[in-house]
Amino acid sequence: MQENTSDVVARLMERLRAEGFSTDQDVSEWEQFGEIIFRRAEKISVATGETIFIFTRIPELNERVLRQTSDSVVNTYKAKTTSQKALSVLQSTTVFHCLVCETDQPYSEMLDAYVTRSGGATFIPVVMVPEINQVLYPQLDERLGTVKPRIEYLQYLLSERREPVDMHRPTVQAFYISVGVVVLLLIAVLFSFVH
Repeated sequence: MQENTSDVVARLMERLRAEGFSTDQDVSEWEQFGEIIFRRAEKISVATGETIFIFTRIPELNERVLRQTSDSVVNTYKAKTTSQKALSVLQSTTVFHCLVCETDQPYSEMLDAYVTRSGGATFIPVVMVPEINQVLYPQLDERLGTVKPRIEYLQYLLSERREPVDMHRPTVQAFYISVGVVVLLLIAVLFSFVH
C-alpha cells in the first residue's frame, strides 16, 4: 500500500512524533506488516501511565473484528500488578486502536459499545479510512465521562480542535473527589466511635 502524505493516517503519525510519541518499529514494518505502535509515558498526579496509539491495517471492518480487537487490547494493557491495580482508578493507560480500513466504505456501526475501561486501561477504537480521508470516533456521549476528553485529545492531534486538551484532568479530579469522600467517611466512623 503506497502511503499518501496527505492521508489521515500519515498526518496522525507525523503529529504523534511531534508530540513526543515514539515507536520501536520502522515505517517499513507498517507498510509490510500493517501494524505499528506509538507510545508516550505520562505522569498523572501520583501515578505514571502511558498513552498508546496502535495502528492496524484491516481489509474489512465488522463487529467481530471490533469485538476481538477490543478484548485483546484491553487484556494486554490492563493493570496486572497489585500497585497498578491500586492506582487503576486513575485510568492511567489510554489505548487508541486506530483500525485503518483498506476499503473506502466506512463502518457505520456505533463504536461506543467497544469503548472499554478495565484495570486502569481505557481502550478507544477509532476507524480511519485513508482513501476518503475520514475518521470515525465513538460518540461524545456524556455517559462516557473521562472518555470524552480523550476523544477530544485525538481530535486536537488531528487538527479538528484548536485548543489543547488535558485528557487526564477529569480523571485526576475524580480521584481527588474519591479520596475526599473516603477521608470524610473515615472521620465520620472515628467520630461515631468517640461518641
